[in-house]
Amino acid sequence: MITLSGIRNAIWCCVAFGIVACAATPMPSDKLAVAKSSVERAEQAQAAQFAQVELTTARNKLAAAQAAADKRDADVAARMADQAEVDAQLAEFTARARQQEQLATEMDASLEDLRHEAQRNSPSPNAPSTQNPPPQPQ
Repeated sequence: MITLSGIRNAIWCCVAFGIVACAATPMPSDKLAVAKSSVERAEQAQAAQFAQVELTTARNKLAAAQAAADKRDADVAARMADQAEVDAQLAEFTARARQQEQLATEMDASLEDLRHEAQRNSPSPNAPSTQNPPPQPQ
């Protein structure tokens, strides 16, 4: 026999299960914060100049993660935040590598200039000496 208190208890159980189910997947605010800081580090590493495609991809995925979090879709938000973090790290490391390559190229050019300067300033071994030779002992 179904009683009023039995129906009330069943409703309360459904409400409790619904609350527990919603609480089981919390919003990935920590992942969003990590992804945001990774994008900021990439920007500080001048990724906009040296790794623009990678940085743009990271920014887009971070925006998608934030949009999913705003819609309360924790799974998509977490996945997009993880992808944004990885893309931002790629942008940062690519930018730093390209900066190092540019620095190495500049150093090579400076060394080559120094070599040319040294060759120009050193006397040629075949050229006659303008200095007086040392006196010969007799």
